[in-house]
Amino acid sequence: MILAYKFNVSAAVDKTITNKFLPEHLKSMKSLINLEAYSTLYGDNFKTIYFDGFHIIDTDKINLDTRRQHKTGVATQIARKGGGINDTEEKSLDNSLATKGVLLSLPPGAVFQRTPNDNDYITGMSRDGRYVKYNFANRLVAVYKAKEGFTADQINDELSQLGNIFNPKQLPQVEAKEYDIIDEGTRAVKNGWVDEKFQPVNNRIAPQCEAVNIGDKRQGYLAMVILNSTSLTPVLPMTSEKAKIWLENTKYKNIPKKVRYHIVSYDFVTKGQVDTVKLAYKNPDEEIRVIVHCGIITGGLEQYTARMSKFWVDWNNQLDAYSEVWFDNANVDPKNLTLYGGVPQVTEEFDTEQACLFVQDSLEGEFTQKLDGKLVTWNEDIVTQQLAA
Repeated sequence: MILAYKFNVSAAVDKTITNKFLPEHLKSMKSLINLEAYSTLYGDNFKTIYFDGFHIIDTDKINLDTRRQHKTGVATQIARKGGGINDTEEKSLDNSLATKGVLLSLPPGAVFQRTPNDNDYITGMSRDGRYVKYNFANRLVAVYKAKEGFTADQINDELSQLGNIFNPKQLPQVEAKEYDIIDEGTRAVKNGWVDEKFQPVNNRIAPQCEAVNIGDKRQGYLAMVILNSTSLTPVLPMTSEKAKIWLENTKYKNIPKKVRYHIVSYDFVTKGQVDTVKLAYKNPDEEIRVIVHCGIITGGLEQYTARMSKFWVDWNNQLDAYSEVWFDNANVDPKNLTLYGGVPQVTEEFDTEQACLFVQDSLEGEFTQKLDGKLVTWNEDIVTQQLAA
Protein backbone atom coordinates (compact mmCIF):
# COMPACT_ATOMS: atom_id res chain seq x y z
CA MET A 1 0.00 0.00 0.00
CA ILE A 2 1.26 3.48 -0.87
CA LEU A 3 1.19 5.87 2.12
CA ALA A 4 2.29 8.99 0.24
CA TYR A 5 2.75 10.00 -3.36
CA LYS A 6 6.34 11.24 -3.58
CA PHE A 7 6.02 13.23 -6.76
CA ASN A 8 8.88 14.71 -8.79
CA VAL A 9 9.59 18.18 -7.34
CA SER A 10 11.83 19.00 -10.34
CA ALA A 11 8.60 19.67 -12.24
CA ALA A 12 8.57 23.07 -10.56
CA VAL A 13 11.41 24.21 -12.85
CA ASP A 14 11.30 21.64 -15.65
CA LYS A 15 7.88 21.77 -17.30
CA THR A 16 8.68 18.75 -19.47
CA ILE A 17 8.10 16.71 -16.29
CA THR A 18 4.50 15.85 -15.48
CA ASN A 19 3.21 14.49 -12.18
CA LYS A 20 0.06 12.41 -12.17
CA PHE A 21 -2.13 10.59 -9.67
CA LEU A 22 -2.49 6.91 -10.60
CA PRO A 23 -5.17 4.28 -9.84
CA GLU A 24 -2.93 2.80 -7.14
CA HIS A 25 -2.91 6.18 -5.33
CA LEU A 26 -6.70 6.23 -5.41
CA LYS A 27 -6.88 2.64 -4.14
CA SER A 28 -4.55 3.46 -1.24
CA MET A 29 -6.55 6.54 -0.27
CA LYS A 30 -9.76 4.55 -0.17
CA SER A 31 -8.08 2.01 2.12
CA LEU A 32 -6.30 4.50 4.38
CA ILE A 33 -9.07 7.01 5.07
CA ASN A 34 -11.65 5.82 7.58
CA LEU A 35 -14.83 7.59 6.47
CA GLU A 36 -16.42 7.22 9.91
CA ALA A 37 -13.50 9.08 11.46
CA TYR A 38 -14.29 12.02 9.19
CA SER A 39 -18.06 12.06 9.54
CA THR A 40 -18.17 15.86 9.15
CA LEU A 41 -16.71 15.43 5.67
CA TYR A 42 -18.06 12.10 4.52
CA GLY A 43 -21.12 11.34 6.61
CA ASP A 44 -24.76 11.55 5.61
CA ASN A 45 -25.19 14.98 7.19
CA PHE A 46 -25.67 17.26 4.20
CA LYS A 47 -28.96 18.77 3.17
CA THR A 48 -28.51 19.29 -0.59
CA ILE A 49 -25.47 17.19 -1.53
CA TYR A 50 -23.96 13.79 -0.82
CA PHE A 51 -20.44 12.35 -0.78
CA ASP A 52 -19.85 10.24 -3.89
CA GLY A 53 -16.37 8.93 -3.06
CA PHE A 54 -12.78 9.69 -3.99
CA HIS A 55 -12.00 10.19 -7.67
CA ILE A 56 -9.16 11.18 -9.97
CA ILE A 57 -10.20 14.07 -12.22
CA ASP A 58 -8.20 15.74 -14.98
CA THR A 59 -7.05 19.26 -14.17
CA ASP A 60 -8.99 20.94 -16.98
CA LYS A 61 -12.27 19.51 -15.69
CA ILE A 62 -12.10 21.35 -12.34
CA ASN A 63 -13.13 24.99 -12.17
CA LEU A 64 -11.19 27.31 -9.91
CA ASP A 65 -13.31 29.36 -7.51
CA THR A 66 -11.47 32.60 -8.24
CA ARG A 67 -12.19 36.13 -9.33
CA ARG A 68 -9.50 38.31 -10.87
CA GLN A 69 -9.37 41.79 -9.44
CA HIS A 70 -9.92 44.64 -11.86
CA LYS A 71 -6.71 45.94 -13.46
CA THR A 72 -4.56 43.39 -11.63
CA GLY A 73 -3.43 39.85 -12.23
CA VAL A 74 -4.38 38.85 -8.70
CA ALA A 75 -6.92 36.05 -8.35
CA THR A 76 -8.83 35.70 -5.10
CA GLN A 77 -10.91 32.76 -3.98
CA ILE A 78 -14.58 33.73 -3.86
CA ALA A 79 -15.42 31.26 -1.08
CA ARG A 80 -12.52 32.41 1.10
CA LYS A 81 -11.72 36.11 1.22
CA GLY A 82 -8.17 36.98 0.18
CA GLY A 83 -7.53 33.40 -0.88
CA GLY A 84 -7.37 32.28 2.76
CA ILE A 85 -3.59 31.96 2.77
CA ASN A 86 -0.58 34.14 3.50
CA ASP A 87 3.10 33.83 2.56
CA THR A 88 4.09 31.85 5.65
CA GLU A 89 1.22 29.41 5.25
CA GLU A 90 1.89 28.99 1.55
CA LYS A 91 5.53 28.16 2.29
CA SER A 92 4.52 25.70 5.02
CA LEU A 93 2.08 23.99 2.67
CA ASP A 94 4.67 23.84 -0.08
CA ASN A 95 7.32 22.40 2.24
CA SER A 96 4.90 19.75 3.50
CA LEU A 97 4.03 18.56 0.01
CA ALA A 98 7.60 18.77 -1.31
CA THR A 99 9.15 16.85 1.60
CA LYS A 100 6.38 14.44 2.64
CA GLY A 101 4.58 14.10 -0.66
CA VAL A 102 0.80 13.91 -0.93
CA LEU A 103 -0.27 12.02 2.20
CA LEU A 104 -2.93 9.59 1.07
CA SER A 105 -4.21 9.04 4.60
CA LEU A 106 -5.47 12.63 4.91
CA PRO A 107 -8.63 14.14 3.35
CA PRO A 108 -7.94 15.53 -0.12
CA GLY A 109 -9.48 18.60 -1.71
CA ALA A 110 -13.21 18.49 -2.38
CA VAL A 111 -15.25 19.34 -5.47
CA PHE A 112 -18.92 19.66 -6.31
CA GLN A 113 -19.61 17.77 -9.51
CA ARG A 114 -22.36 18.93 -11.87
CA THR A 115 -21.18 16.62 -14.64
CA PRO A 116 -17.97 14.54 -15.00
CA ASN A 117 -16.50 17.44 -16.99
CA ASP A 118 -17.81 20.25 -14.76
CA ASN A 119 -16.49 20.34 -11.18
CA ASP A 120 -16.17 23.27 -8.75
CA TYR A 121 -13.83 23.35 -5.79
CA ILE A 122 -15.47 23.36 -2.37
CA THR A 123 -12.05 23.33 -0.73
CA GLY A 124 -8.55 22.64 -1.96
CA MET A 125 -7.68 25.86 -3.76
CA SER A 126 -4.44 26.34 -1.81
CA ARG A 127 -3.30 22.82 -2.63
CA ASP A 128 -4.33 23.32 -6.24
CA GLY A 129 -1.80 26.14 -6.47
CA ARG A 130 0.90 23.71 -5.36
CA TYR A 131 -0.26 21.13 -7.89
CA VAL A 132 0.00 23.75 -10.61
CA LYS A 133 3.53 24.59 -9.47
CA TYR A 134 4.54 20.93 -9.66
CA ASN A 135 2.80 20.38 -13.00
CA PHE A 136 0.14 17.84 -11.98
CA ALA A 137 -2.01 16.62 -14.85
CA ASN A 138 -4.90 15.63 -12.58
CA ARG A 139 -6.26 15.87 -9.05
CA LEU A 140 -7.21 13.27 -6.45
CA VAL A 141 -10.31 14.70 -4.80
CA ALA A 142 -13.42 13.95 -2.77
CA VAL A 143 -16.47 14.33 -5.02
CA TYR A 144 -19.89 15.59 -3.94
CA LYS A 145 -23.04 15.54 -6.03
CA ALA A 146 -26.46 17.15 -5.73
CA LYS A 147 -29.39 15.40 -4.12
CA GLU A 148 -32.65 15.50 -6.03
CA GLY A 149 -35.24 18.19 -5.37
CA PHE A 150 -33.00 21.17 -4.58
CA THR A 151 -32.44 24.37 -6.52
CA ALA A 152 -29.05 25.70 -7.55
CA ASP A 153 -29.42 28.50 -5.00
CA GLN A 154 -30.12 26.04 -2.18
CA ILE A 155 -27.07 24.02 -3.15
CA ASN A 156 -24.88 27.15 -3.35
CA ASP A 157 -26.11 28.14 0.11
CA GLU A 158 -24.77 24.91 1.61
CA LEU A 159 -21.58 24.86 -0.46
CA SER A 160 -20.79 28.38 0.70
CA GLN A 161 -20.72 27.24 4.33
CA LEU A 162 -18.79 24.06 3.58
CA GLY A 163 -15.96 26.08 2.03
CA ASN A 164 -15.01 27.02 5.62
CA ILE A 165 -16.27 23.97 7.54
CA PHE A 166 -14.10 21.73 5.37
CA ASN A 167 -10.98 23.72 6.34
CA PRO A 168 -9.88 22.90 9.90
CA LYS A 169 -6.27 23.56 10.85
CA GLN A 170 -4.18 20.68 9.53
CA LEU A 171 -1.72 19.96 6.77
CA PRO A 172 -1.92 19.66 3.85
CA GLN A 173 -4.37 22.54 3.94
CA VAL A 174 -4.72 26.00 5.45
CA GLU A 175 -7.53 26.57 7.92
CA ALA A 176 -10.34 29.03 7.32
CA LYS A 177 -9.69 32.43 8.90
CA GLU A 178 -11.98 34.84 10.69
CA TYR A 179 -12.19 36.97 7.57
CA ASP A 180 -13.25 33.89 5.59
CA ILE A 181 -16.11 33.33 8.02
CA ILE A 182 -17.07 37.02 7.94
CA ASP A 183 -17.05 36.93 4.15
CA GLU A 184 -19.25 33.81 4.03
CA GLY A 185 -21.73 35.23 6.52
CA THR A 186 -21.90 38.51 4.62
CA ARG A 187 -22.50 36.62 1.38
CA ALA A 188 -25.24 34.57 3.07
CA VAL A 189 -27.07 37.69 4.27
CA LYS A 190 -26.80 39.44 0.91
CA ASN A 191 -28.06 36.35 -0.94
CA GLY A 192 -30.98 35.94 1.44
CA TRP A 193 -29.77 32.58 2.74
CA VAL A 194 -30.04 33.81 6.34
CA ASP A 195 -32.09 36.53 8.06
CA GLU A 196 -30.29 39.77 8.83
CA LYS A 197 -30.55 39.24 12.59
CA PHE A 198 -27.95 38.33 15.19
CA GLN A 199 -29.12 34.85 16.19
CA PRO A 200 -29.65 33.46 12.66
CA VAL A 201 -26.24 34.78 11.59
CA ASN A 202 -24.61 33.48 14.77
CA ASN A 203 -26.18 30.05 14.20
CA ARG A 204 -24.98 29.96 10.62
CA ILE A 205 -21.33 30.63 11.41
CA ALA A 206 -21.28 28.36 14.50
CA PRO A 207 -20.14 25.20 12.67
CA GLN A 208 -17.59 27.23 10.69
CA CYS A 209 -16.15 28.64 13.93
CA GLU A 210 -16.18 25.22 15.58
CA ALA A 211 -14.15 23.78 12.70
CA VAL A 212 -11.27 26.17 13.44
CA ASN A 213 -11.66 26.34 17.26
CA ILE A 214 -13.15 29.84 17.51
CA GLY A 215 -14.99 30.20 20.83
CA ASP A 216 -18.52 31.45 21.50
CA LYS A 217 -17.50 34.98 22.53
CA ARG A 218 -15.38 35.54 19.44
CA GLN A 219 -18.09 33.92 17.32
CA GLY A 220 -20.58 36.47 18.60
CA TYR A 221 -18.18 39.24 17.65
CA LEU A 222 -17.85 37.85 14.11
CA ALA A 223 -21.64 37.69 13.82
CA MET A 224 -21.88 41.38 14.71
CA VAL A 225 -19.15 42.26 12.21
CA ILE A 226 -21.20 40.46 9.54
CA LEU A 227 -24.35 42.36 10.47
CA ASN A 228 -22.45 45.63 10.53
CA SER A 229 -21.10 45.01 7.05
CA THR A 230 -24.59 44.42 5.63
CA SER A 231 -26.73 46.82 7.63
CA LEU A 232 -27.39 50.49 6.95
CA THR A 233 -27.67 51.00 10.72
CA PRO A 234 -24.84 48.97 12.24
CA VAL A 235 -23.92 48.47 15.88
CA LEU A 236 -20.45 49.95 16.15
CA PRO A 237 -17.76 47.73 17.71
CA MET A 238 -15.68 50.01 19.90
CA THR A 239 -12.22 50.24 21.40
CA SER A 240 -10.56 53.15 23.19
CA GLU A 241 -8.73 54.10 19.99
CA LYS A 242 -11.93 54.01 17.95
CA ALA A 243 -13.71 56.00 20.65
CA LYS A 244 -11.02 58.67 20.43
CA ILE A 245 -11.50 58.85 16.66
CA TRP A 246 -15.26 59.19 17.20
CA LEU A 247 -14.66 61.97 19.73
CA GLU A 248 -12.36 63.86 17.36
CA ASN A 249 -15.17 64.04 14.80
CA THR A 250 -17.80 65.44 17.17
CA LYS A 251 -18.49 68.77 18.83
CA TYR A 252 -16.91 67.55 22.07
CA LYS A 253 -13.57 69.34 21.95
CA ASN A 254 -10.99 69.79 24.65
CA ILE A 255 -10.73 73.41 25.81
CA PRO A 256 -7.38 74.11 27.48
CA LYS A 257 -7.73 75.17 31.11
CA LYS A 258 -11.49 74.46 30.98
CA VAL A 259 -12.63 71.05 29.68
CA ARG A 260 -10.91 67.75 28.84
CA TYR A 261 -12.64 64.57 27.61
CA HIS A 262 -11.33 61.20 28.78
CA ILE A 263 -12.23 57.78 27.29
CA VAL A 264 -12.81 54.81 29.63
CA SER A 265 -13.83 51.24 28.69
CA TYR A 266 -17.03 49.88 30.24
CA ASP A 267 -15.17 46.88 31.70
CA PHE A 268 -12.48 48.89 33.50
CA VAL A 269 -14.47 50.74 36.15
CA THR A 270 -11.82 50.58 38.87
CA LYS A 271 -8.79 51.29 36.70
CA GLY A 272 -10.74 53.88 34.73
CA GLN A 273 -11.72 55.72 37.90
CA VAL A 274 -8.18 55.69 39.31
CA ASP A 275 -6.70 56.94 36.03
CA THR A 276 -9.33 59.65 35.76
CA VAL A 277 -8.78 60.86 39.33
CA LYS A 278 -5.05 61.11 38.61
CA LEU A 279 -5.80 63.07 35.46
CA ALA A 280 -8.12 65.42 37.37
CA TYR A 281 -5.47 65.90 40.07
CA LYS A 282 -2.83 66.85 37.50
CA ASN A 283 -5.19 69.25 35.75
CA PRO A 284 -7.10 71.06 38.53
CA ASP A 285 -8.18 73.91 36.21
CA GLU A 286 -10.00 71.55 33.83
CA GLU A 287 -13.26 69.66 34.18
CA ILE A 288 -12.48 66.04 33.27
CA ARG A 289 -15.47 64.57 31.47
CA VAL A 290 -15.52 60.78 31.26
CA ILE A 291 -16.84 59.23 28.04
CA VAL A 292 -17.58 55.48 28.30
CA HIS A 293 -17.34 53.06 25.40
CA CYS A 294 -19.15 49.73 25.62
CA GLY A 295 -16.79 47.52 23.62
CA ILE A 296 -18.13 44.83 21.32
CA ILE A 297 -21.93 44.83 21.38
CA THR A 298 -23.49 41.53 20.31
CA GLY A 299 -26.88 42.00 21.98
CA GLY A 300 -28.01 45.28 20.44
CA LEU A 301 -29.69 48.07 22.41
CA GLU A 302 -30.44 45.89 25.46
CA GLN A 303 -26.80 44.96 25.98
CA TYR A 304 -25.57 48.50 25.30
CA THR A 305 -28.04 49.98 27.80
CA ALA A 306 -27.16 47.38 30.42
CA ARG A 307 -23.45 48.13 30.11
CA MET A 308 -23.98 51.89 30.29
CA SER A 309 -26.23 51.65 33.35
CA LYS A 310 -23.97 49.13 35.11
CA PHE A 311 -20.94 51.34 34.56
CA TRP A 312 -22.75 54.30 36.15
CA VAL A 313 -23.89 52.25 39.16
CA ASP A 314 -20.51 50.56 39.69
CA TRP A 315 -18.67 53.87 39.34
CA ASN A 316 -20.82 55.55 42.00
CA ASN A 317 -20.83 52.53 44.31
CA GLN A 318 -17.06 52.71 44.24
CA LEU A 319 -17.15 56.40 45.19
CA ASP A 320 -19.56 55.57 48.05
CA ALA A 321 -17.12 52.95 49.32
CA TYR A 322 -14.31 55.53 49.41
CA SER A 323 -16.63 57.96 51.14
CA GLU A 324 -17.49 55.52 53.91
CA VAL A 325 -14.00 54.10 54.46
CA TRP A 326 -11.91 57.24 54.12
CA PHE A 327 -14.28 60.09 54.96
CA ASP A 328 -16.61 58.55 57.55
CA ASN A 329 -19.54 58.51 55.12
CA ALA A 330 -19.24 62.22 54.36
CA ASN A 331 -20.73 63.39 51.08
CA VAL A 332 -18.01 63.46 48.43
CA ASP A 333 -18.57 65.55 45.32
CA PRO A 334 -15.68 65.39 42.84
CA LYS A 335 -14.28 68.88 42.32
CA ASN A 336 -13.42 68.66 38.61
CA LEU A 337 -14.51 65.22 37.44
CA THR A 338 -17.79 64.26 35.76
CA LEU A 339 -19.05 60.89 34.55
CA TYR A 340 -20.36 62.54 31.42
CA GLY A 341 -21.75 60.02 28.91
CA GLY A 342 -21.11 57.25 26.39
CA VAL A 343 -20.27 56.69 22.75
CA PRO A 344 -23.57 56.10 20.82
CA GLN A 345 -22.82 52.67 19.35
CA VAL A 346 -26.34 51.48 18.40
CA THR A 347 -26.77 53.64 15.32
CA GLU A 348 -30.38 52.59 14.72
CA GLU A 349 -31.37 54.17 18.04
CA PHE A 350 -28.95 57.04 18.56
CA ASP A 351 -27.63 60.12 16.81
CA THR A 352 -23.98 59.18 16.29
CA GLU A 353 -22.87 62.81 16.52
CA GLN A 354 -24.11 63.15 20.11
CA ALA A 355 -22.84 61.47 23.25
CA CYS A 356 -25.42 59.58 25.29
CA LEU A 357 -25.43 61.86 28.36
CA PHE A 358 -25.78 60.43 31.85
CA VAL A 359 -28.54 61.91 34.03
CA GLN A 360 -26.40 63.24 36.88
CA ASP A 361 -28.90 62.64 39.70
CA SER A 362 -29.88 59.17 38.46
CA LEU A 363 -29.62 56.17 40.75
CA GLU A 364 -30.06 53.58 37.98
CA GLY A 365 -27.72 54.94 35.34
CA GLU A 366 -30.21 56.67 33.06
CA PHE A 367 -28.85 58.45 30.03
CA THR A 368 -30.41 60.68 27.39
CA GLN A 369 -30.16 62.04 23.89
CA LYS A 370 -32.12 64.78 22.22
CA LEU A 371 -33.75 63.29 19.10
CA ASP A 372 -36.12 65.17 16.80
CA GLY A 373 -36.46 67.94 19.35
CA LYS A 374 -37.43 65.60 22.21
CA LEU A 375 -35.37 64.18 25.06
CA VAL A 376 -35.21 60.39 24.95
CA THR A 377 -34.26 58.52 28.12
CA TRP A 378 -32.87 55.02 28.57
CA ASN A 379 -31.67 52.87 31.45
CA GLU A 380 -31.22 49.14 32.04
CA ASP A 381 -34.87 48.71 32.97
CA ILE A 382 -36.16 50.95 30.20
CA VAL A 383 -34.96 49.38 27.00
CA THR A 384 -37.87 50.73 25.04
CA GLN A 385 -37.68 54.45 24.47
CA GLN A 386 -39.44 56.80 26.85
CA LEU A 387 -40.05 60.31 25.63
CA ALA A 388 -39.84 63.26 27.98
CA ALA A 389 -41.03 66.72 27.10
